[in-house]
Amino acid sequence: MTNTLKTLLTTLLVAIPLTAAAELPKPVADLERMVGTWKGTGTLAMGADTAKLGTSLTCKRTSAQFGVLCAFRVTGIPGMKVYEETDLFGYEPHSGTYHWFSVTSAGDTHDHVAKVTTGDKLEFVYTGTQEGKPLKEVIELTFAKDGKAMTVRGETFIAGASASVIEVKLRK
Repeated sequence: MTNTLKTLLTTLLVAIPLTAAAELPKPVADLERMVGTWKGTGTLAMGADTAKLGTSLTCKRTSAQFGVLCAFRVTGIPGMKVYEETDLFGYEPHSGTYHWFSVTSAGDTHDHVAKVTTGDKLEFVYTGTQEGKPLKEVIELTFAKDGKAMTVRGETFIAGASASVIEVKLRK
């Protein structure tokens, strides 16, 4: 083993227990409201068509409490038996933003970004392209004061026009 590698491993072994034992920064601690098992219902509107949805969300702490890992499952989307999504939430201190990285059973991967707020609502935004056209997702997570309910509203825009709206109410 080279000296550089030994130094790096020693530094990590010393720093990790200190980091894990230290108090989490407030934006990281605030992610705790996501942790738990959630069940809910909602709707998906695409143009004139609307579908009723069943949803579940299971979230747990990860990475020495600095992140939250979630599994999201949706039934009722037309043409899909089950939609599944794996989500990783974390806080980036240098930009003061939350990041929500998602990988879906539809083959999408998105990095949504939200500014840290002091209220009960977070607005995550993803911008990219779909079939060569500008794509924007705006997803609002609103948490109840008691921490036992969450409302999710997401709207997808393609080339500036609204393509779909999902609204879900979840309870722990």
